[in-house]
Amino acid sequence: MTQTIVNQVLMIFLLIGFGYFLRKIKIMNDGFTKGATDLIIYVTLPAMVLASMDRDFSKELASNGVLIFFFGALMYAILAVLAFIFVRLRKINSQDKGVYLYMVIFGNVGYLGYPVAKIAFDDIGVFYTAFFNIWFQLLTWTLGVKLMSKNKIRISRLILNPGLSATLLGVMIFFFSWDLPVVLKSTLETIGNMTVPLAMFIVGAFLADAKFSDFLTKIDLYLASMIKLVVGPLVVAMILYKMDLPLIIKSIPIIMSGMPSGVNTAIFAKMFDRDYKLASQGVVLSTALSLISLPILMTLVL
Repeated sequence: MTQTIVNQVLMIFLLIGFGYFLRKIKIMNDGFTKGATDLIIYVTLPAMVLASMDRDFSKELASNGVLIFFFGALMYAILAVLAFIFVRLRKINSQDKGVYLYMVIFGNVGYLGYPVAKIAFDDIGVFYTAFFNIWFQLLTWTLGVKLMSKNKIRISRLILNPGLSATLLGVMIFFFSWDLPVVLKSTLETIGNMTVPLAMFIVGAFLADAKFSDFLTKIDLYLASMIKLVVGPLVVAMILYKMDLPLIIKSIPIIMSGMPSGVNTAIFAKMFDRDYKLASQGVVLSTALSLISLPILMTLVL
């Protein structure tokens, strides 16, 4: 098991490092990273989710999926409490408050979370993570929008986003035992397999564009990152490890709670006229620090 974890972590590092290198030598330019990001969000990630959900229905899988869904709500409740305590204790100004709250509450559970779950647990990890991530799709377009903007929530944005649509369709495929044609499932699996390398390349490119000198004096960014990467997973682990549950059911919520701040932090900040630079720095810093914290977390959990 230890050797397997080491190999998994090394693969993540190598893929991210390769993306970093490709960006530095200009093979991955802005156009490529934008196109690859859209490809992941709209094509490869939904395909990976759908392929993972096409499996024979069983009460065990269904009950575990419901448990994972419940623990997703628990994780977001814990992170929200920690986030609000943080901004209150640090007396974050009103302009930056929404950015910091979003940064701590919403991790990169899709873009990075699905690939990590697949690396750790193969397709069954993606299957359970899909149940877990229903909350992200629901909350990021409700609570997330509320934190960043005073505008009303557009229901169409909530319903029509590709992540939630693929997950709900996948849940229907599983619960109603709809068997996808062999050729279609093979195609979805092939497309979905592109997600892991592409996502890791993009993370590497993201880090390559960062100017780390910008972070040196921003203590609050470090504190927010520590809450996101260390304190949150620790609290979730303390609760779950008291329960008599299969390892995978305990591990996925803990690992997902330790994901770095999601790229949506920067996207929403720009969309709703918040401090986009601050949000981008938070995403990059937490992602960089997760290269240390995430392997440690996976080693301890698995």
